Amino acid sequence: MEPNLYRRLAFYLCQQNQLPAEKEYELAYALEVLFINILNLTLTLLIGWLLGVLPGTAACLLVATAYRHTAGGTHARSPWICAAITMCVFPVLAWLGAQLAGLPVVYTRVAAVAAFLLGIYAICRYAPVDSVQAPIISEARHRRLKKYSYLVIGILAAVMLLLEVGSSMWLYARTLQMCGALTILWVSFNLTDTAAKLSQLLDRQQ
Repeated sequence: MEPNLYRRLAFYLCQQNQLPAEKEYELAYALEVLFINILNLTLTLLIGWLLGVLPGTAACLLVATAYRHTAGGTHARSPWICAAITMCVFPVLAWLGAQLAGLPVVYTRVAAVAAFLLGIYAICRYAPVDSVQAPIISEARHRRLKKYSYLVIGILAAVMLLLEVGSSMWLYARTLQMCGALTILWVSFNLTDTAAKLSQLLDRQQ
């Protein structure tokens, strides 16, 4: 979509709702991000379907959304770059999870435990990670987000434990467990300083 289309739609909405003129730019940006996110989600799931790992891709997206909602993480300045990374990474994680699920059970269990422990470490060391667009100014909010991050990683660990218990009855449970573990590792990496440096490198290529 053309940038001018977002501006025209934002102008129309401002006129209809009697909003101040300065809100037009904010609304235009919000509309662009909304469009990119919808397109991003659709194409990511489509790629997962083409690779034959649609349920795993959906699971990766759910885990990443839950984890990043409180822990934050590195973002590229351009929402288009973020969308491209999402479309590349999560179907690949789902495909890799499906391949690793075929390994002996001991390996998948070790991977799940390692993901949980590294997630705890990443939260303790880095979370929450803010962005320039949404800085965390309040110390109280910072503490609250860190606490919720621990809660989320605990819930994800409980879900993976349930998948472990149910793997004898549901063959795909092992695959979802591996998809969740790999996604936790990916999001944990995105909390680190190394991920921030890589993001800055991508930003400089624009």
